[in-house]
Amino acid sequence: MTGEAPDAGTAASSGTAARSGTAARADGLPRLAATDDESLTGAELRRLTARVRAHNLPAEPGRVALDVAEVAISLALVVLYLWGFGGPVRELLGSDATAFGLGPGLIQALVLALAAVAGTAVALRLGPGGLPAAGVRWWAPTPADRAGLTSPSVVRALLAGVGAGLVVGGAPAVLAGVGLAGIGLDAAFGAALGLLVVAGTGALQVSGATSGSLPGRVLDLLLAAVPVAGLGLALWAPAWGAWTVPWGVPAALAAAGVGTLVVWVRGLDRLRAGELRARASAAMQASAALLSLDGGGVSRALGSGPTAARTFAWLPGTARGPAGALLAADATLLLRSPAALAALLALASAGAVAVQVPALADGIGLWAVLAGVGYAGALAGAGGPRAAGENPRLDALVPLGARATRAVRTVWPVLAAAAVLLLVAVVSGGGSWLAVAAPAAVVLGAAAVRAAYRGPVPWDVPMIATAAGALPTGLVLHQLKGPDVALLGTLPLALSVVTGVTPALVVAQVVAAAAAVWRAAR
Repeated sequence: MTGEAPDAGTAASSGTAARSGTAARADGLPRLAATDDESLTGAELRRLTARVRAHNLPAEPGRVALDVAEVAISLALVVLYLWGFGGPVRELLGSDATAFGLGPGLIQALVLALAAVAGTAVALRLGPGGLPAAGVRWWAPTPADRAGLTSPSVVRALLAGVGAGLVVGGAPAVLAGVGLAGIGLDAAFGAALGLLVVAGTGALQVSGATSGSLPGRVLDLLLAAVPVAGLGLALWAPAWGAWTVPWGVPAALAAAGVGTLVVWVRGLDRLRAGELRARASAAMQASAALLSLDGGGVSRALGSGPTAARTFAWLPGTARGPAGALLAADATLLLRSPAALAALLALASAGAVAVQVPALADGIGLWAVLAGVGYAGALAGAGGPRAAGENPRLDALVPLGARATRAVRTVWPVLAAAAVLLLVAVVSGGGSWLAVAAPAAVVLGAAAVRAAYRGPVPWDVPMIATAAGALPTGLVLHQLKGPDVALLGTLPLALSVVTGVTPALVVAQVVAAAAAVWRAAR
């Protein structure tokens, strides 16, 4: 009798547990089990979190109205600036540029193509559907549906894509002098294109097609192909006048975007936690880099992933000594980076297109183009110095002094800048300034190395109060490391393209190159 009482009690408790939605454990205690009616959906979990946040951080009255007014005023100022710059731009393009085929229509097409490819690359890296870092940590492990959790990011991505498309489609039309109806149609075309880009990238995201590095490499090649195609059209095709798309094109793109959006939204529940975590990390890195104006950090956050897994057996075989090993390592890193190689080709083509404009074909305009694309090319070829600047232990492994190591690392950035300048000279049909541009490429390569080794931002430097607000002196000084050498060191090149090449200017540019290498190696 005494041994049966516990069994009866256990059975009674098990029956009670079964009726109350719990299960009994072996020791007789009830095991709690949740039912489907008790679990929170993604939308409910977000609303609960928002209520807690609103309780802890009460909203300020009128804050939303102030934010909306600030955005509206900013957009109005942008429109006024574009309208004011439209006249000089049209006069610039209408002078002699049409003889080279560089008309306003081609500029409209190039801007739209570059924006579409670049927007696809950004959306591919940052989502577009995802969760913030805290959401990945607290929401992703829950059984809540992913569609309800990620729906705000979908709305934000769509608004960003459509808004950017409106600007990209309408701004070139304003500058090209299209009428109001044409501006509206071109803006609608850009908005529909932005919707299709975001929705298409989201559909690829939920299908898992964005997990590899192949889409990023394809986009890098397309980003380089757009300036190359523009160069070919500018040199060998007749000039394009300002154009306006027919109304059927934006309508067809919008219909395709809506259909792709439906496919994307229906597949949001298939998003994996690992992909959400990677997107949240990339978004956090990109936002931090934007706040600190760190261009290298933004490029790393928006990078296409790991470099190509290719080996170059002949490179280590050519290395002789520490300097040769360092050069071989930097060359391998550059050759295994499709984005850097594509950027070099794109920069050279963009520079060749820019010098077709009469105001940029000689004088200070030509110097600005050469210094700009040359410095950007040197930065593209400075993958090794950037890696060493981020991780100083890499240079510590090389049996060379610190100054010698940095001097050796200037070789590939110099060659990258020289290749860009040479292609610009060949395509533009000029080249009288090449005698000065060769040592100027050394200056630009040294400037890229100086920028790679500039270290973290000195936030402890006092700020300066100005009429526009506080000026972070440390951030400004940090960002000037590199461009300062490129600006001062290419002054002989500027004098050469203005007054002509003379032996004195060639000597001055050589001296400036030696001083730039010495400064970058310190």
